Amino acid sequence: MNRKLTTNSRLVNELFANYISTFTAFCELLNNSIQAKSKNIWIDIDYTLETEIHPLLIKKISVKDDGNGVHMSDIEKKLLDIGTANKDGGKGIGRFASFQIGQEIEIETIGYSQEENTFTETYIPLSFNSFGKNINVSEIELATKENILKGNNHNTYYKVTISNLYPHTTTENEPKKKIIDKFLKDNISDAIFERYPLKIFNKEVTFHINGKALNPNDFVIDKPIKLAKTYTDTKGKEHKVLFDFMQIKKMDKIKVFLTAQNAGLNTIAGSLEYDASWLSPKIGGWFIYVSSSTLSSDIYRNIDLDDLDPDWRKVREFIKDKLNTFFKDRNFEFDNFSDNLKNDDYYPYKERASSKSKVILFDKLAYLVEDKYHILKDNNQLREIIYPLIDRTISNGELNNILRSVLKLNNKMISKFSDLLEKTDLDNIVEFSDKVASKIEDIEFLEKLVYSEISKNVKERKELHKFLERMLWVFGEEYSESTKLLSDKNLEKNLTQLRDDCLIFKPSKDGDNINGIDEKPVKSITDLFMYNERVLDAKRREVLVVELKAPKVKISPKEIEQVMKYAREIEKLDASSSNIHYKILLISSKINSDAEFQIKGNQRNEDNPYFYFRNENKNIEIWIMKWSDLLENVKRKLKYMSAILNTKDIDVQEKAEKDFADIEFSKVSSSLKRVAMS
Repeated sequence: MNRKLTTNSRLVNELFANYISTFTAFCELLNNSIQAKSKNIWIDIDYTLETEIHPLLIKKISVKDDGNGVHMSDIEKKLLDIGTANKDGGKGIGRFASFQIGQEIEIETIGYSQEENTFTETYIPLSFNSFGKNINVSEIELATKENILKGNNHNTYYKVTISNLYPHTTTENEPKKKIIDKFLKDNISDAIFERYPLKIFNKEVTFHINGKALNPNDFVIDKPIKLAKTYTDTKGKEHKVLFDFMQIKKMDKIKVFLTAQNAGLNTIAGSLEYDASWLSPKIGGWFIYVSSSTLSSDIYRNIDLDDLDPDWRKVREFIKDKLNTFFKDRNFEFDNFSDNLKNDDYYPYKERASSKSKVILFDKLAYLVEDKYHILKDNNQLREIIYPLIDRTISNGELNNILRSVLKLNNKMISKFSDLLEKTDLDNIVEFSDKVASKIEDIEFLEKLVYSEISKNVKERKELHKFLERMLWVFGEEYSESTKLLSDKNLEKNLTQLRDDCLIFKPSKDGDNINGIDEKPVKSITDLFMYNERVLDAKRREVLVVELKAPKVKISPKEIEQVMKYAREIEKLDASSSNIHYKILLISSKINSDAEFQIKGNQRNEDNPYFYFRNENKNIEIWIMKWSDLLENVKRKLKYMSAILNTKDIDVQEKAEKDFADIEFSKVSSSLKRVAMS
């Protein structure tokens, strides 16, 4: 039989690729099946085998349901009338969504008519090539096959088969016709469940994908949780809003789906993602479906406008507030652990500063360790080893090692922490913060050795040489990565010998170079001498020589003459070389007034406050400094760096919303961000 399509003034071609993606168009077919009161929907996807030579991954897609079907007497009204509104029982314009997926469509259906008390079988072929942009659709003839079936023992159904999917040459220019990843073997089941979770869980509809029925137990942990809340809009009108919470097995993200009524069926109108730094790592993945019979779906169209739309902004804050409350109630175990952890003697950040981001990550990892080994609960001394290990692995960027080796987490949980690192730029912040924190600790210790009750720190003072070797950066960041030993052993020997010849000088009261210290242990502490080599380029290197005077010694003109003599002897020793630059540092806790006068006279036209002398060949410099000046300068730089760190760290954290300004930041900070639909 020949049939003709009918249409109203709407352009046909606008209907054929009007969905966000091919998967959304595909779901329109499934919606039609659900609206037709189907109990079963069979989805069959003909994937191209690896051994086959075929331009596309998918050759054919079919959807069949056991719904009402369409009787022959209703074909023109329900199937061939294009551009009308959705029809009761489904099978509206959504049937033509198939043309967004493929160029050829076959419709098969068995329907029943109560009026005629008959079953009919109908076959309708449709080809996209039949629909030209300028053609009069009503002139298109379709060669349908229609039969009245004998007897009353028939099962109604509706089946759509889509073939001749669009090639790359088409989808490059029309991306909406591209088959997206959700159709792939590994993704299709999860994608279907994401769209119809309640239908599947409540067994209202059973989806069969290539012969296998979707089992809700494969996706959901426990039963969904339903909550009803009242929302008051910007005009003061109240709306009942339903939240369906479903804990998901196969993912870690928390997705929020905004649903709207479409011909009696809740369909997804928008997608959001919820996150909060304070969430326990055991919270897992959730699907949350938000619905309301009275709230207009037009609000969801302005998600992209975010804060610019007051109606959407208020709805978003309402949803986020309810999610904060829901997950805080399930986060108490982690909150209690976190509080106990911070009071533990082995908690690494009790006295040591670090970034907020790093602390958050540490707490979550420590919680996973606790869940597995109960080291905090059992007061296990392993905490003394495990906690620094976690701290160090975070700092070193070796997070995957501890996740796999120590905690033995699965790939899903490892991926969650990896996402956290990427999302917050945490690795860079941690590296930065650790360097700053470590340097602050070192400076404080050095200051203690030099200026505190030094008689109590004699033992530590004797180790000052080794300590300074690790923190040469106090003399300039350029020394952070330099070698600690000289490559030329003869030079090393000569410098040491010259020191014995030139720099050994006993202080006296007459020379005003005795620091007023009476403690015998302190008096016994000797000068310290050290050197360091830094490569400048392929030919040149720099030798740093540090003469650290004992606590009892003040720098006087005599000490300055010592170091000048040392410089002259170096010049004699190495007169022929221009490849080595010598930087000689004379350091003590005090400088007398005569020496201060002498130093200031040599600092004209120099930016360096510690500069004293430079030889004619400009390869030997002498710097003279007090520990107090040096340490103050370094501390000032670290304070500046710490301020930058704090600013960057705060940027990483989600700022508390204005509505929650009076509540503890760490417990309410969360985000609800739009994610693209597909």
